[in-house]
Amino acid sequence: MYVLKRAPDPNRTEAEYFQWHVRRRIGAVGLLWNRAGDAWLGIRDLKSPQRGAAFAALEERGEILAVKVEGLPCPAYILREQLPLLEKIRAGSNVPAQAAFIAPLDNLLWDRKLIAAFFGFEYTWEVYKPAEMREYGYYVLPVLYGDRFVARFEPRYHKKAGVLEILNWWWEPGVEVTAAMEEALAQAGREFMAYLGAKTVTSRTESPFSSLSSR
Repeated sequence: MYVLKRAPDPNRTEAEYFQWHVRRRIGAVGLLWNRAGDAWLGIRDLKSPQRGAAFAALEERGEILAVKVEGLPCPAYILREQLPLLEKIRAGSNVPAQAAFIAPLDNLLWDRKLIAAFFGFEYTWEVYKPAEMREYGYYVLPVLYGDRFVARFEPRYHKKAGVLEILNWWWEPGVEVTAAMEEALAQAGREFMAYLGAKTVTSRTESPFSSLSSR
């Protein structure tokens, strides 16, 4: 038999409730600004005044730190415990650039306006749009390489056949494909196939998956 005990609410006031949520969202995304956006969805009764007050209280206590990002119209904020990681990145790192395919609802993409301002990458999940209104496709994944979004692609997985089909691949403007990038993207493709359990891959267009389909 399980005995349930009623615990007191850790957030004694509404202000503490908002501060807890704002701090949690900053940590989930990694870096956020104090602006309206989808990153704040689901927080009951949170409006601009409450969000601003929460940011101010957290910054005053030193729990979050303002970061000036070149090109952004306002400061962004990180958790204080993330400062060593930020300083390590600013000092430079010898870790080779890696590639990743980002899910449409990944934490990184919660605030699409911030992503557009920070990376210059415009992204809309078009799954709910009528087919004739889609710019790219039904289920399109952004492609991150190093610190840049370099492409996006539309996959379709045929589970019964174990076949991953690449319907299209779009490079971002100005991307110069290097041998290191090709290998990193191919590795990401192999990991993506392993995650899905795909045995083979076919590609309707030239893409990093093309080299995998010939193996």
